[in-house]
Amino acid sequence: MVTYRRGGHVQGGDEAVERSCDHCEWHCVADGYPELIGRYQSHLRTEHPKAWLRA
Repeated sequence: MVTYRRGGHVQGGDEAVERSCDHCEWHCVADGYPELIGRYQSHLRTEHPKAWLRA
């Protein structure tokens, strides 16, 4: 059973991290924090460029 963490680092093979967007319905689950942040930053750049510039 996979455990989802909101933020933070994955500490085992049965954990994942998740993040949602404060500006829309976008949601992502990833195997690691660096992957998750990369996807989130890419989403912000594409869909919410003004919010990305402030981040």
